[in-house]
Amino acid sequence: MKLGNVELEDNKTHIVAILNLTPDSFYDGGRFFCNGEIDTDKVLYAVGEMVRDGAAIIDIGGESTRPGFKPIVEEEELDRIIPAIRAIKQNYDIPISVDTYKPDTARVVIEEKVDIINDIGFLSNNMLEKIRDNNVGYILMHNRFINIPSRSKATISMDELNLQINEKLVRLKEYGFGNDKVIIDPGLGFGKSNEDDVMILKNISKLHVHNYNILLGASNKSVIDYVTPLDKNERLEGTLAITAHAFYNNISFVRVHDVKSNARLLNMLEAMKG
Repeated sequence: MKLGNVELEDNKTHIVAILNLTPDSFYDGGRFFCNGEIDTDKVLYAVGEMVRDGAAIIDIGGESTRPGFKPIVEEEELDRIIPAIRAIKQNYDIPISVDTYKPDTARVVIEEKVDIINDIGFLSNNMLEKIRDNNVGYILMHNRFINIPSRSKATISMDELNLQINEKLVRLKEYGFGNDKVIIDPGLGFGKSNEDDVMILKNISKLHVHNYNILLGASNKSVIDYVTPLDKNERLEGTLAITAHAFYNNISFVRVHDVKSNARLLNMLEAMKG
């Protein structure tokens, strides 16, 4: 799969490194702020570490989407991410993804030559209009926008998940998006219970029915706490277990906070695969 100037190897699990440029993300909010503004020196230092540790893609987020998040306007989101995009582009030849559900934000960052739109909004009509006719990759993340009062109850089946994803893939095909440009993400935690998340992880190989590259984003999420009650800063082992599961199920991408640990795990698994 080619993203920007980089050709990513097939039949391998690649790391998508999370770069949260937000003051309120559940794991690392506020890390890159100085006097209320994004500190690009801190961003570049962190990205340098991510690249050296084995990241294949940098995924930039300018708005927290943790449970109960407060939406922000496009201008505030862009103020956070545009300086970082430009600084990274000037210093590193690594594909950049932008995590957003806002069509106008997508339009602006496409003009900044980002390589991927990571759309947690599950392809609204407006988003489709903004990304069409652009040579940009697209991550289709399943999200039903449902507030679940109890996160211990099952709410969806794998058949329902695949049907809803397929409906969106049909629309993308109609607009000229082929398998080489689209990545699908089951959207763990988005309009789903923890029980749903475990079910999806158990059946992750069934997403291959679509014949698209797959991304799995479970790093430090509450599904790990659901299995073994832990603080958000103590979920590395659970994240690594999910990364190993992704590797053995031929998942193309894992989206993680801790690049080094996940890269070392994948390197060892790759060495033993043959």
